[in-house]
Amino acid sequence: MKTHNTVFSPALSAVRYKNLVSTAGIASLHDTSPYQGPPSEYNNQLWEDLYQFGITRIPMSEATQLANRTVPISDDPGYYAVTLDVFHQLHCLNMIRQTVWPTGPMDFNPIHVDHCIDSIRQSLMCSSDITPIPYIWFTEYQEALPVTNVLRTCRDFDVLRDWAQERQSFTFNSTIYVDDPLGNVLIEPIDNMVV
Repeated sequence: MKTHNTVFSPALSAVRYKNLVSTAGIASLHDTSPYQGPPSEYNNQLWEDLYQFGITRIPMSEATQLANRTVPISDDPGYYAVTLDVFHQLHCLNMIRQTVWPTGPMDFNPIHVDHCIDSIRQSLMCSSDITPIPYIWFTEYQEALPVTNVLRTCRDFDVLRDWAQERQSFTFNSTIYVDDPLGNVLIEPIDNMVV
């Protein structure tokens, strides 16, 4: 087995693996997940519950190990703001999900949609799931089709979400500048930048 260097994440200690059978909801209407279907009050809440709990706070000792600098939290001395990318990706996917349905919001921002699509592309390529997807003969369609409800090894999302929620910052205000004892990183304005 090849070893590799990983970029430090304060959540590495929370990573656990489990084997799951994913649901696809394409070969049969019986294997759909509650996250599928047109936006509704019910599935919108399910989606938001996956990621909508704010900023995660990490201590300075972990912030010093980050490959990419972050800012201190103004009302929480010694703590820094991060969000695990999985939660950003879920936010983006949910926004795209709501946009593609005819009943979705009509006030979407095309720059935000474009950002989200490319962000998800990069994340998928970065994680590069290598689970084999088998093909099975469907007599109904007279065709061999891929079946994606397969056993796969996954990071335990629930453990990572719990880790982030336990470290939730209730005081982070992104509009307050804080002088960083680790050194300030300032970015000049970029035209048409959407956050």
